[in-house]
Amino acid sequence: MDVSNIQDPRSQGIMISSSSKNDQVEVIVVPFLCMQSHLNQLLQLSCLISSSYNIPVHYATTATHLRQVQLRFNSQTHLQNPNIHFHEFPTPPFLSPPPNPNSSSKFPSHLLPSFEASIQLRDPVAALLREISNTATRVVVIHDYNMAYVVQDVATIPNAESYIFCPISAFFMSFISLKDHESFQSLEELKGLSTIQENLPPELLKFCTLQADYQSLAAGTIFNSCRSIEGTYLDLLEKEMSSRNKKVWAIGPLNSDTKGDKRKSHSQHRCLEWLDKQAPKSVLCVSFGTTTTMADEQIKELALGLEQSKQKFLWVLRDADKGDIFAGDVERSPLPEGEGEEIRRKVEEIGGATRQAVEEGGVSRLELDSFIAHITR
Repeated sequence: MDVSNIQDPRSQGIMISSSSKNDQVEVIVVPFLCMQSHLNQLLQLSCLISSSYNIPVHYATTATHLRQVQLRFNSQTHLQNPNIHFHEFPTPPFLSPPPNPNSSSKFPSHLLPSFEASIQLRDPVAALLREISNTATRVVVIHDYNMAYVVQDVATIPNAESYIFCPISAFFMSFISLKDHESFQSLEELKGLSTIQENLPPELLKFCTLQADYQSLAAGTIFNSCRSIEGTYLDLLEKEMSSRNKKVWAIGPLNSDTKGDKRKSHSQHRCLEWLDKQAPKSVLCVSFGTTTTMADEQIKELALGLEQSKQKFLWVLRDADKGDIFAGDVERSPLPEGEGEEIRRKVEEIGGATRQAVEEGGVSRLELDSFIAHITR
């Protein structure tokens, strides 16, 4: 029977040929819904797999967080790829308080209600998994390491397997999981570093323990990193995981190419227009991400340092995201009035290494090729 022209209702009218080997595999991506960087990195990977390897990818999260990640994504063209399918789950109710810049804990505790809400996605994810496994030869679930509990039902599906995606650095992951290992403790650059567990709220530790109970179900771990930067720590993690018959891939850094994106070609933010006019290597970029809110005193000190540096700079100054970014406006922190050469040299060196890593034939791209060959075996 020729099935190449049968329309899959999940593809929203897009025909998916079943004539090639890759069509035997479908990928379900389950991001952590509580942080922009986690949502974004797995959407970057989804676009890369669906466009470069012609594999159907299903990106599944809540309606609220799907809207968030699509709105902020840097290449709308990639989102139009017919091989990528978006699945919206009802958003579980949760409190969404504003961040507290004067909190004694630097962890973004205002996001903890959304952490708890993410646990409620187990049933809809399991239903999607069963639906897709009925028509695919093999289903590969790639999930954020904070969603291991949610995807646990993959173990009950004979033609499904799961892989952890780690959006944080290999250094940080090895620091968490290998800090008591002799091979890790012997590294000279780690001498004097203090543990972070003592600064984490008990609710987070409980949440992480719950995830850890199910992370062993995964067949391997994908790191958004490259060996050019974190080879030492990736090797340590790979050695430890291989002892448990788990595989490791370092495929990053992930960042979609925006060439050909029509939305980008019409206009760009005025800060980028200004940046284009500056001399190469003459501008500092200062940003602390979407989960950090700085206290007034910290803002003043940083502003003073930038002023005294006499360097041109771009400073992303904002309050942290709330759990639901659409529940009221985010108040931006007010900008108060008022080791260059070595840092630039290191940034230039690392930048060149990472660009080579993600290009065709680069070490990170080869590891992604290896992962795709593994799941389409």
